[in-house]
Amino acid sequence: MLGLVCMLDGKGMKKGVNALKNFNLEKVKEASLFNLDYTLECIKFCLKNNYIYRVSSSVIPYPDLWNWREDRDILEKLKLIKKYSSKIRLIIHPDQFVVLNSNSEKVIENSLKILESQVQFAKLAGISELILHIGKKDGVEKFIQTYKELDSYTKSILVLENCHYYKANEVLELCEKIETPMVLDVHHARVTKDENYDVEKIKNSWKNKKPLAHISSGKDSIDDKSHSDYISEEDIKKYIWLFKDFDVEIEAKKKEKALKKAVDTIGIYSL
Repeated sequence: MLGLVCMLDGKGMKKGVNALKNFNLEKVKEASLFNLDYTLECIKFCLKNNYIYRVSSSVIPYPDLWNWREDRDILEKLKLIKKYSSKIRLIIHPDQFVVLNSNSEKVIENSLKILESQVQFAKLAGISELILHIGKKDGVEKFIQTYKELDSYTKSILVLENCHYYKANEVLELCEKIETPMVLDVHHARVTKDENYDVEKIKNSWKNKKPLAHISSGKDSIDDKSHSDYISEEDIKKYIWLFKDFDVEIEAKKKEKALKKAVDTIGIYSL
């Protein structure tokens, strides 16, 4: 299956207020309820089109400033979303501020706080995987140290993705060490000049669950880190093998339009 990332083209999540200094509980809750309804809309769209779905990590704005986990209206919306989780694969990917191997204990403390909030949201929404990057370069041992302190539920949904700092085989080695699945991002691997990864070992890291992968095309060049509007035909052709054994999230700015184009192109090269 292919996957929609966070939102539909031309329509995004709301924050309620445009700056922390303007925090207003009523407006932020209103934005949260909008975002939850929008998430449900995206889930229904994905179910209709046989896609998986990455839930935005920004559904609940400013989660550390109000007690959304005890808000009846919020919980009712999350309960509705969770009802669909048996029908669709739901994923979440916390933002770049979650760095579990920072040299700063304050950064790690804040990262764990964000992660705990995201995990609780994932649990209430029925999200099955939470994707993280390792973090700063040359910080594997620090990551393992922090990882060991996580609770068992967090460990059960956490999966690691290769990024621009860690090559695919480096992430795979860590995943095997801590016994957690690896998400293969083929574009990140290309940017790091590391496309000799062991696909079978990556698939095996998922044990009996279908492995997950990401695909994107560079915006201005093949190895541009920024995502383009669509997945190029050349990349679909190059990575056609990916779509046979993996659920693949389409990381492209045109969202569902890019998904539709990818489906059509995959059909051509799968004949």
